Amino acid sequence: MADNQSAGEKTEQATPRRKLEARKKGTVAKSQDLTGALTLLTVALVAPSAFAGLSERLLAGVGGSLYRLPQQISYGSLAQYCTNVLVPGMAAIGPLIAALMAVGLASNFAQVGFVVSGEALSPTLSKLNPMPGLKRMFSVRSAFDGLKATGKMFLFAFMAFSAIRGEWDKITNLGWQSPQMAAIQIGGITHTILLRVALLWLAIAIVDYMFQRKQVDKQLMMTKDELRREMREQEGSPEVKGAQMRRRRQIAKGGLASKLKQADVVVTNPTHFAVAIAYDRSKMHAPMVVAKGQDYLALRIREFAKDLNVPLVENKPLARALYKQCEAGDYVPRDLFAPVAEVLAYVYQTLKRVKRNAA
Repeated sequence: MADNQSAGEKTEQATPRRKLEARKKGTVAKSQDLTGALTLLTVALVAPSAFAGLSERLLAGVGGSLYRLPQQISYGSLAQYCTNVLVPGMAAIGPLIAALMAVGLASNFAQVGFVVSGEALSPTLSKLNPMPGLKRMFSVRSAFDGLKATGKMFLFAFMAFSAIRGEWDKITNLGWQSPQMAAIQIGGITHTILLRVALLWLAIAIVDYMFQRKQVDKQLMMTKDELRREMREQEGSPEVKGAQMRRRRQIAKGGLASKLKQADVVVTNPTHFAVAIAYDRSKMHAPMVVAKGQDYLALRIREFAKDLNVPLVENKPLARALYKQCEAGDYVPRDLFAPVAEVLAYVYQTLKRVKRNAA
């Protein structure tokens, strides 16, 4: 009963294949707040110069158009007149529009890459079932989104209030200023509010993206049965069978068992990587990698090590680093001396303790 219950629980991390399938369906971690925050930050940084150029060019366009009033009122003459007035202003605001488009595309691409999926739009009968919708309404993600929206509203309002309160003396004296100076002061206050809100929103967006990523990883987790089923499906494919045959030939050709007889310890990932290390102080100036393997070959190394009574030590970062940086026959790099020495010391102490207890 307990085994059946544990088999139905999602306790295993998603495999690369499952992540790829989910990505094709559009299930990826994405924060809309990150795009909005970067867009607002771009507006706060680029808008002052863009609007300054816009006002100058609009005034120039209007002033120049007063000298070129249409002689005859018609659709074509009015359209040409409006074009002469507005085109200079559009040229000034063009960089702002281009910057906003670039930031929006870049932020989305940085989060999810290039994903084109129409599956979310395809009609299915399951979408008519109200139960999944109710579950989403009362889910952890919905609660987080509700708290986030409420928090943003209060925080943004506080940012605007604090900025206005700090400039209250200038605001009350706007009536005594010239229109140009009043516009400059209002623009400065608005710029301050936008910049503060954008930076605060960016901080919230980073937290939101991390939360969305964890939620997607949790959603894609697999049960033990799903993981076994996927492994069986992969083992049945011709590509995987061919790779396994090549690994078996490599094991037979390389004399893996004879190499492992020289090993003092096997560092494991524990399942994906295995690296066998040997060290003889009288013959070696540093520990040496005598064998290494990934996935199936790592399994064979662990099996041979157990048969030969070679200690297995689980150390995920060290196993990955050794597999990546070393080949069979290479000495351990200097930057990995310390962790390898700790593993060897642990093995030697354990063996001494076992011999002492046996005696």
